[in-house]
Amino acid sequence: MNLRALLAGIVGDRYLLTDPEAMAGYGRDEYPRVFSSPRAVVLPAGTEEVAAVMAVCHEHRVPVTPRGRGTGLTGGAVPLHDSVVVSLERMERVLEIDEENQMVVVEPGLIVKSLHDAVEACGLYYPPDPASLESCSIGGNVAENSGGPRALKYGVTRHYVSALEVVLPGGRLCRYGGKYLKNTMGYDLPHVFIGSEGTLGIFTTITLRLIPLPPARQDLLIPFPSLERASRAVTAILNGLRVLPAVLEFMDAASIRVAEKATGKEFPHAGAGGHLLVQFDGSSPDEVEALAVKVGELCIELGAADVLVATSTAMRDRLWQARRAVLEACKTTSAATEFHDLSVGKANIPRLVSAMHGLGERHGLEVACFGHAGDGNVHVGFMSQDAGKFESVLARLNAEVVEATLDLGGAISGEHGTGCVKREFVGRALGQAELALMQSIKQAIDPAGLMNPGKLI
Repeated sequence: MNLRALLAGIVGDRYLLTDPEAMAGYGRDEYPRVFSSPRAVVLPAGTEEVAAVMAVCHEHRVPVTPRGRGTGLTGGAVPLHDSVVVSLERMERVLEIDEENQMVVVEPGLIVKSLHDAVEACGLYYPPDPASLESCSIGGNVAENSGGPRALKYGVTRHYVSALEVVLPGGRLCRYGGKYLKNTMGYDLPHVFIGSEGTLGIFTTITLRLIPLPPARQDLLIPFPSLERASRAVTAILNGLRVLPAVLEFMDAASIRVAEKATGKEFPHAGAGGHLLVQFDGSSPDEVEALAVKVGELCIELGAADVLVATSTAMRDRLWQARRAVLEACKTTSAATEFHDLSVGKANIPRLVSAMHGLGERHGLEVACFGHAGDGNVHVGFMSQDAGKFESVLARLNAEVVEATLDLGGAISGEHGTGCVKREFVGRALGQAELALMQSIKQAIDPAGLMNPGKLI
């Protein structure tokens, strides 16, 4: 029996795609420069079907590429090497909300915004909030250890994963962890799979810990004449006042310009050199207001042009729409773009931003820098209206971005993963001992090299 018949026997003809036109959308993610047509696309309904598909592919030595919602930015879901795509979009249920233990059990295809809505209706909170939360899946978030603006106070995806059900190559089902917060017995296996980008197995259920939903929140927009002054304010807020905002974001002037152009909405103090977007949450309005006043007064002392308080839901949404729109705005307002997701010590943000703008000037490109000021995670968009020229300098530009970041002691993938786009730089970014250990783990779990080949390592 051929592979198509075997796969159809598992998921049914309706959920097996082999027509090139039907499969076209599964040959890429949000990174525009990598496309590879899959051998087939299967859309399993549950764990048993995933396990059966994995067993068949393993038996026939056919590579497998897991896929959540295809919102990644580094080609992680692109099916290289004639892979079968296992798309988890049908597995999108909230299986259980355990209010007593503050846990939720979900399937990997669940949209993150839907997860937020479900648990917040019960007075509970899942903090990780990537910019694509309205379209990305929780399985993809676990596969890339996604972060988001609230990572400063609350951490990233891995801090909330309590248990994983994983189908390994060959179809074996394993369960790691449980509904508990502490366990020191054995290796911490769930965390081996978190951030593994589909190179070790496929998640079929995910158990996440939750916390109580903070009842009060306050958002501030603080414009500064320069990004350097904004950065000094970040240090003063965290180290001087010793307060920890839920969110401490920054946008440079170019970010604001492209967001305004894309949304058609004017941003307050758009001419400022740098903006901070600060959010406090807590147990009462008085608590968060007191923190907001303290930070606002400090920022004025440090040269802020103003402190704008979001006094309504509409104003808060307007501020956040601009911040979340920057990445997409860079794409829609330019003929060609390239994004980098970099991480440095927060005191080095001005140096990194200056280096990125210097690279832009050298290559005749516009540069927008924005991201998470509180934890040093900087997103950089390089833009050009001349696509041909852009492509001619892209390889050199990417290598220079990597070198500039590593020279500052930084990391070249803060929260968007490695995929196939940054794979060529893994050897430069990691030590040989670390890389060898990763390769040993890969060999132990996937000796045939069938899981998401061409990614990560």
